[in-house]
Amino acid sequence: MKHKPIIGLDDAFGSRAKALRTMQGKILELFDAAGYEEVIPPILERPDALKSGAGRFLADQTVVFSDPAGAGTLAIRSDMTPQIARIAATRLQSEDVLKLSYSGTVMLARPDVRGGSRQQWQTGVECLGVAGAAGDIEVMHLAARSMLVAGFRKPVLQVGHIGLLKALVVGAKTPLETWTALLARRSPDDIFEAANRESIPQDRVNALLALAKGKGDQQWIADSIGKFGADFDIAANELLDLVNEVGDRVEGDVRVYADAAVMPRFLYHSGILFAGFAEGVSQALLYGGRYDAMMKAHGRDMPATGFSCDLWTLLDAV
Repeated sequence: MKHKPIIGLDDAFGSRAKALRTMQGKILELFDAAGYEEVIPPILERPDALKSGAGRFLADQTVVFSDPAGAGTLAIRSDMTPQIARIAATRLQSEDVLKLSYSGTVMLARPDVRGGSRQQWQTGVECLGVAGAAGDIEVMHLAARSMLVAGFRKPVLQVGHIGLLKALVVGAKTPLETWTALLARRSPDDIFEAANRESIPQDRVNALLALAKGKGDQQWIADSIGKFGADFDIAANELLDLVNEVGDRVEGDVRVYADAAVMPRFLYHSGILFAGFAEGVSQALLYGGRYDAMMKAHGRDMPATGFSCDLWTLLDAV
C-alpha cells in the first residue's frame, strides 16, 4: 500500500541530516560558551501552557488532539518559548537570572508561507531576569554571532519596537495581529484600505503607509517623536537608545539599524523586536525580542528576551 506524504512534512537522511546536526552542534557550542544552559522540553504540552496569556497568539498554529492514553487534551508545540516560560516559572523559580538554550522540532498547524514546511527545527536562547537594554543587547550580540557561525556573510540585524505600531493603531477595532500581518507583507494598498475602514487620522495613516513602503528608518523614527503621543515617544526613544548603544559593538561584519516596520513572527512580544538577515538571502534568518508579558501570564513577573531560528531555513539559505 502506497502512503501519501503529509503536506508540509518531510524526511531527512544522509547528507542533509548530517548537515543539520553539524549546524546544530556549532550553534549550541556557541550558546554554551556564552553561558546558556541547554534545556530539552517535551514535544507535547497541555494546550493552556502554550496558549496562556500572551501565548494565545500561537493558538491558530497549534495542533491539538485527545490523548489515547487518557491524559486528556494535549498539544504539539508550535514554538518553544512558552515552554521555556513555563519551566522558568515552575521548575526553576528559585533562580533570579536564567540563561537557557534549546534546539528541537516544532510543528505548525499550517506553514508560514505557501508551499513551506510545517516542521521546523527551532533553536535559540532565552535570557530571563535581565531587564531593559542589557538583556536585549546580550541577546542581539548572540543572534549576530549565530549567523556568522552558521556561515552567512555580512549579517544584518533590523531592530524595531512593537510599541510603535500599537501607538499608531490605538483605538482601532482591527486586531493588532492583522496590522502586523499587513506590515509584514509591506503592502501599502492593504494598509490604506484597512486604515480607511477604521477612520484613523490621516497623519497616522501616512505613518503606516511610510512603514509599509520601507521608509521607517532611524531618521523617520527620530523625526516622528512628538507627533503620535506619549506611548509612541517612549517606544521610539527606547529603540533609538538601544540602536545607538549597540552601534559598532557587534563583533564581525554585522550591521545593526532601526526599522519601525520590523514585525514579530509571533505576537507575544512586548517591546524591542529584531530580525536577522544576511547578504544574498531574501527572507529573515531569525527573529527575537522582549516578551515580559508572557512570563507574567505564567505566574512569574520577570523580564525576558530571546531569539530563535529554524535550522532547516539556515541550511537552505546558506
